[in-house]
Amino acid sequence: MRYEPRKILEEFNKLMVDIKNTVPEEYAAFISEKQKITASGNLPEKTKWLLLLVASLTQKCPVCIPRAVQHCLEADWTKKEMLEACMIAVLVGGSSVMTYVTLVDKAIEEFK
Repeated sequence: MRYEPRKILEEFNKLMVDIKNTVPEEYAAFISEKQKITASGNLPEKTKWLLLLVASLTQKCPVCIPRAVQHCLEADWTKKEMLEACMIAVLVGGSSVMTYVTLVDKAIEEFK
């Protein structure tokens, strides 16, 4: 299976430039809200990124997954911890989510 997390993120980032330029206020509002929500609060930022990884899997988002993996690695989550959390996504989302766990594994290997 061919899945290239770096290339996916590079292409996504290029595409987002057009969106940012077309609707700059809305884009800025989205980024601001994202930063507020992912910042440490009652839950540490580290935990929020692990939750975002699980949510990315249940939503089956091939762009969200590598971004969440990057942040989880930066927050010092181990591969084992991330994959264990991914199994929660499988529990919630069903066996089809297991396919996306393989994308997490590939992204971890590529980004670590």
